[in-house]
Amino acid sequence: MPEQSADTTLTFKKLFHPTDFSADSQTALIHALKLALVTKADLSMMHIDSESARENFEDFPRLSPILERWNLLPPNSAEDHVSRLGLSVTKSRAAAKNPTEALLRHLDSHPADLLVMATHQHDGLDRWQHQTVAEPVARGSHTPTLFVPTHVEGFVSAETGEPKLRRVLIPVSEKPHPQLAVDITDQLARTLGCERLSSTLIHVGSDAMLRSLNYPSREGIVWRTMICHGNIVDMILGMGADFDVDLIVMMTEGHQSLLDMMRGSTMERVLRGARCPLLAIPSR
Repeated sequence: MPEQSADTTLTFKKLFHPTDFSADSQTALIHALKLALVTKADLSMMHIDSESARENFEDFPRLSPILERWNLLPPNSAEDHVSRLGLSVTKSRAAAKNPTEALLRHLDSHPADLLVMATHQHDGLDRWQHQTVAEPVARGSHTPTLFVPTHVEGFVSAETGEPKLRRVLIPVSEKPHPQLAVDITDQLARTLGCERLSSTLIHVGSDAMLRSLNYPSREGIVWRTMICHGNIVDMILGMGADFDVDLIVMMTEGHQSLLDMMRGSTMERVLRGARCPLLAIPSR
């Protein structure tokens, strides 16, 4: 789990971002870089080749042009000038037929505090016909994961690096207990320097659990609670669209039944339809 500093901002030591070198993963890279900068975390980037791992890294995404756009580096900076910002970046490649297994082996020997992963959204038969990587890596590593669906803008501006976190949706249930999701949402906003944030908690059931939570209080931060009825996945996706949320934050326990293994956990089913990034926080 990410650490908490004295001022209740997030502190990551190691942040891991798998990349496939595609334009689709660019938004996930933007979020990984921003979070590494604001938390002073070591950023590790990894690519899996299906055949052989080449020695050079010329096709890894360059970070200096992004940081130049953000006015953090002068024009035409060399890639190694990134370290002048206090940012430690490592890039690695591995040869493997199964990228999920390779990434899990890497994380087993090099644990991370946060994964930032691009994800392609497939469901039904289409999901079985495409190899999924992000969901099983997050589930198998038991690591907090920021999923960034392809073709979404996310909550970090690619042009300026400024955070655009304004509205967060937090679906909750009695188990796993959601207090950590509330705390991390507040800490993330503080870490990104967001002065105004509206967070909505939704729950299918009674409001007793919602009333039992501790909601951090500070100027500009609003907490709302709503009791809903019906299919929880449909409710989350509908409210996410209606409220135009920038982020969904969910606690997750992974697969709890054979049905979960067949169709995915609640978090995974939400992820396949979400139009914004989703932060999944494992309960263990």
